[in-house]
Amino acid sequence: MAEGSMTPVPIRKTKRGRRPQIGVLAALLVLAAAAAWAILRGNGDDGASAGPLRADFETVWRWSDAAYAGGAGGAAWSFRWDGAADLKAANDFASALGFKLSGRLNADGGPVDVVASDPDYKLTLWVRSQPAKDGARQGDPRYDVVLLLDAAGQAERSVIGAGIARVEKAMRAASDLELRGGFTVKGRPAAEGAGARVAKAAEAEETEAYDDGNTSSLTYYSGALGSRVLSGSKPVNLQIAESRGTPRTGAELIIGVPLITGDYTMQAK
Repeated sequence: MAEGSMTPVPIRKTKRGRRPQIGVLAALLVLAAAAAWAILRGNGDDGASAGPLRADFETVWRWSDAAYAGGAGGAAWSFRWDGAADLKAANDFASALGFKLSGRLNADGGPVDVVASDPDYKLTLWVRSQPAKDGARQGDPRYDVVLLLDAAGQAERSVIGAGIARVEKAMRAASDLELRGGFTVKGRPAAEGAGARVAKAAEAEETEAYDDGNTSSLTYYSGALGSRVLSGSKPVNLQIAESRGTPRTGAELIIGVPLITGDYTMQAK
């Protein structure tokens, strides 16, 4: 396991209307911070759902199987869980996943910034000390926790599902652990209009739209999904983006639950 630092990739969020491309990046950064806050902290009783992510994965796999060239198994799936934990929960979660961090996380008040990877399961766990808050008791440190599951190249739905189940089991094994999950899938569309067909299968209600001339992104709410975050006062849980791509990458279809994480591009192969 290697130590170092990892900066979480912001969760992108769309905004209705068209903007020049220079202004688009600034707008997305502002919206990303708001979306990340909604997912991590919730928003009153209508905040992000903490339900299992595996059911949503299975549902989106069925919706997207005909939308991707080569099927859903030919696309790149990535999963991310974000949240906060106390000392015991951070250690319990790491241990349940097979990471031995007990020697690095301690209650002496020193800062912690640890990254551990498990290449067999394509897992990366990041734990970092939160800044001390005024009035917080010394000896009660809190940690930011980010877990990434890279399922790119895993063609079997059962293999990916087992990986998600392993994470969800580890979450249940840790007390005082607040994590919210999401996933993004990227691949070549099977045909024009593939994104619209996924939205139709989801019986999704469009809530927001964005188009910069190269990438179009629509945000929806589907009652068939358990995940959700708030966008203003409206719940959303499905984002579908289609990009013309580049001569090297070609067209791309990107689906996110509850929102797309990372950027809108795939690495050229």
